[in-house]
Amino acid sequence: LPLLLLVPMTGQVYAAETGGVVETFSCNYNSGKGANDLDGAVGFWQSQIKKLNSADLNKYFGSVVTPIKGGSGADWFWLGGSPDLNTYTRGQNDYNTSSEGQAADARFAKVATCTSNMFFSEQIYAGAPPVEGDTNAIIQSYGCTLKKGKSMANVLVAEQMIIARSEKLNAKTNIYRLTPYMANVPADIVYLIGHDDLVSFGSSSTEFMTAPGYRSFLGAINSVMDCNSALSAMEVTHAPMQ
Repeated sequence: LPLLLLVPMTGQVYAAETGGVVETFSCNYNSGKGANDLDGAVGFWQSQIKKLNSADLNKYFGSVVTPIKGGSGADWFWLGGSPDLNTYTRGQNDYNTSSEGQAADARFAKVATCTSNMFFSEQIYAGAPPVEGDTNAIIQSYGCTLKKGKSMANVLVAEQMIIARSEKLNAKTNIYRLTPYMANVPADIVYLIGHDDLVSFGSSSTEFMTAPGYRSFLGAINSVMDCNSALSAMEVTHAPMQ
């Protein structure tokens, strides 16, 4: 895939529009509920979105993310996004004011209890174009806080090192920076790195870590920010229509 989600969020940015908008829901199953109930709720949501046929919702990316290692302790996450804030809010208005959207939300509410946050998204490295029909990916996520005395200017320098190393190794990944917009999270910045599958994650990460210069690279990144990491599986539930 890796991270089809980022295609609609990071393309051409037009005047008077923001960049990509990402919403996340951190969810825990209600008593007696589980993965089968979530699958049912997702399937119902998909049918309701199709019924609505909103031009702005058709540009929405939706996915369910399930932790593999690390993470915040949630059972699962919803990760969705739109190409800009206006598209997102128009789509949400269509959804929230419709009987279809309300019915879909009620179905999810029976399955899990969730908390939500919103971010702006920017792609900083593109090494793996989306494959049509591929609906799964592996995601590395990093929630990072700036060290004392460091600023976004230092982050941008560190990111250039990440980009340069990824380009040199021809890494088959996509990397995105998420910055909190309306979010109650401890992180100043969140990074998402998308891989096609678990084997691709292993081979790409191995090459990245064993290539010359990794220790100095890691030291430079760690001098700017502290990050907590997690590994998750993502399943796309709604791909944006072009």
